[in-house]
Amino acid sequence: MGRKSAFSPALNKIEELFNNLEDRSFSKKTLDRLFDSWRRELDIPRSSEVKHFIKFLVNSGLLHTRTYARENSITQKIVYTWKTEDDFTSYSGLVKSGYYTHYTAMYLHQLTLQIPKTHYLNCEHRSEMEHGELEQRLIDAAFSKPQRKSSKHYLTGGVKIVILNGKFTDRMGVIQVKNETQTFFYTDLERTLIDIAIRPVYSGGIFEVLEAYKTARDSADVEKLARYLKAMDYIYPYHQVIGFYLENAGYSNPVVDLFRKKIKFDFYLTYNIKNPDYSEKWKLYYPKGFSPQPNA
Repeated sequence: MGRKSAFSPALNKIEELFNNLEDRSFSKKTLDRLFDSWRRELDIPRSSEVKHFIKFLVNSGLLHTRTYARENSITQKIVYTWKTEDDFTSYSGLVKSGYYTHYTAMYLHQLTLQIPKTHYLNCEHRSEMEHGELEQRLIDAAFSKPQRKSSKHYLTGGVKIVILNGKFTDRMGVIQVKNETQTFFYTDLERTLIDIAIRPVYSGGIFEVLEAYKTARDSADVEKLARYLKAMDYIYPYHQVIGFYLENAGYSNPVVDLFRKKIKFDFYLTYNIKNPDYSEKWKLYYPKGFSPQPNA
């Protein structure tokens, strides 16, 4: 018979503590912190270390592990999940306070029929940069180049998880899935429609974005979307992009007109357009062949 673990008498209390946590996926650093904070409450011997704690929980079948590799790097990261081996719960443990956005949120909202092999996990950050006055020449210069993409991603089981450092929004429009096997956060429908319009490179491209807008036509609260966009306070006039998508996805004129205000600059549907057409109504360049509605 194997030697009884020092943690066995506290197993019920350990389960209670983990069950009461908001998260179900953890890094080694987080488990280390939890172990230290619970040591006295669990009456853990001083000789016990966090590695013994983790090994006990893994051997008990309560804590599951998954290893993630960094592409072109020998660096690996282990994520531990409590009582579940769910993919989305595990992926979300790669960053603290992360939530799914863009194509992953499209998939979760059933805005695409594709099963993604790349997922997008956003971690908000506060920018110290101060934006100056917007000028047409600066817009033209920025959008004449390919859109910058995140280089930070992890690989596991043929799936790529891209880590995005998004604009600080205080988690605006972020909702939670929490049930017996899953615990993770992702953007609600209206926030998702904003994000995919702004960053189509993370959303399957502009044609996929348009199809998502069409699919969401009967369920999206466009007034809520407009409030989100105003609160997010982007320097670029993304309302022109969103209005263009809404119109070409067949939304009603009253909701489309919410985005017709303050159209001052020429803008772009996406970056680095080689052969553009132009919408006079939206003052917007878009790739030839995008097939907008007449008079758009």
